[in-house]
Amino acid sequence: MSGSLAFGAVADLQTRLSQQTEASALAAAASVQPLATQCFQLSNMFNPQTEEQVGWDTEIKDDVIKERNKHCGVIHICIDKNSAQGNVYAKCPSIAAAIAAVNALHGRWFAGKMITAAYVPLPTYHNLFPDSMTATQLLVPST
Repeated sequence: MSGSLAFGAVADLQTRLSQQTEASALAAAASVQPLATQCFQLSNMFNPQTEEQVGWDTEIKDDVIKERNKHCGVIHICIDKNSAQGNVYAKCPSIAAAIAAVNALHGRWFAGKMITAAYVPLPTYHNLFPDSMTATQLLVPST
């Protein structure tokens, strides 16, 4: 049997190689940064089942606009009132502004809930919100 491996040893070697490859792939995937765009989604901003106050969506919209106007602002925003995840979508005037927004908002607490922020590809955002394609003016709060 010189130069050969027993069947059990081959199976064990294949398992170890598979585990190492899987671990390497997971590590590589974890280190890959998402592709930044000028659009992002905030999740966990509200619970539509518990929001009862009239104008709650406008209040959230104004809060996001005020917060982003401290930096680079937003040119489009949508509160998805039917979203079970409490999603708010926003488009910034530039990718740099969106990067600053995502970095500032991801992991932050809002109304007792931790926000998650993620980029939305520009074509996807424009498909969801066609009116955002021509948006260029910075938004101001309604109050």
